[in-house]
Amino acid sequence: MIELLFLLLPVAMAYGWFMGRNSVKQNQQTAKQDLSIKYSTGLNYLLSNQEDKAIDSLLDALKVEDDSVEAHFAMANLFRKRGELDRALKVHEHLVRLGHLPTKDKQQAVYELGKDFLSAGLYDRAEKMFSKLLKSKTYGLKSLTFLLQIYQSTKDWQQGLTHKKLALKLADKRILHTLANFYCELATSAFEQDKYREVIELLEEALILDPNSCRANWLMAKIYENHQQCHQAAQCYQDIYHQDKEFFPDVIEPMFVCYQKLDAEDEFYKFIKKVYDETASSSALICYLTYVSQQHGDGKAKEFILTALKRRPTIRGFQHFVKMQMKQSDDVVNNTSLDLIKELISEYINIKHRYSCRSCGFNSSTHYWSCPSCHEWEQLKPVRGLEGE
Repeated sequence: MIELLFLLLPVAMAYGWFMGRNSVKQNQQTAKQDLSIKYSTGLNYLLSNQEDKAIDSLLDALKVEDDSVEAHFAMANLFRKRGELDRALKVHEHLVRLGHLPTKDKQQAVYELGKDFLSAGLYDRAEKMFSKLLKSKTYGLKSLTFLLQIYQSTKDWQQGLTHKKLALKLADKRILHTLANFYCELATSAFEQDKYREVIELLEEALILDPNSCRANWLMAKIYENHQQCHQAAQCYQDIYHQDKEFFPDVIEPMFVCYQKLDAEDEFYKFIKKVYDETASSSALICYLTYVSQQHGDGKAKEFILTALKRRPTIRGFQHFVKMQMKQSDDVVNNTSLDLIKELISEYINIKHRYSCRSCGFNSSTHYWSCPSCHEWEQLKPVRGLEGE
């Protein structure tokens, strides 16, 4: 009897395994059928424009299969592109709440939800989402970028600078450039209150983060000018040229005032000649012509500008040439005609934008450190070409 029991035991085990396997297969088949039904139902709702019901059905399907996560991300992104943020939020919030998602999918869900909140103008909620991802290798840099956008929109410069340590670790030039401008914003406020030492300290921090921040040197020069430290101010203006040649035309005039006070005008014009030779800037040309007239006479100045206009014609250069012609001519009739031309050119220049954003192409007659269109820092610079520099 015992021998028979030992013979039947392997048979019983085999039968149990077989029945169990069939049971698992049956359960899997049932789950797949349920999933198929739910997806079919969701698609039917979509086709019949019942999108809210479609979302509920598809979200319910997610509980059955984690493999459908990518499909839900795609669906949410589609809603966001169509401007249906409430529906995108619903999908991403559901994904964030799911506890069994892999870390990678969970982080993606948090990141996308943060973008939804940001698009909806819910800065506090977006900030919470992006703050959760600062240590993520995949989303850390992107999340910090969005956080700085939020602090820029809310003008919360100090909060942005709390992430300075992470920014230095990431060593991303764009982020460091942004934080340098946060320091410049704080320095501007301190400048208005005439807090000399505080301004210098803030601007030094800005230049540590971004040595190419011409804005920091521009503010530094203003502080030095206010305290009659013209030599230091003049050096800041020279530094601006080496940092950003395109921005330099805007500082030629205050730079000249500094050199005047230092009684070093020859040194100034020597530097401006170098600027003109390297950039062919209209502002540098017009400035240098004053020196040529003083040292060599109006005739030499006229020859110089004619050569310059042949090399690189600009409306501003031609306007100055007309002024020189009027100054040298005693012919009343001729001067009347030239005056009319000068006025027409002046009107034309006045209606043209002085600045253009190198990032998005936004045009403006007023200078802004942050582009009103794309919000990039220090990208609004004097227009180049026939109608500008």
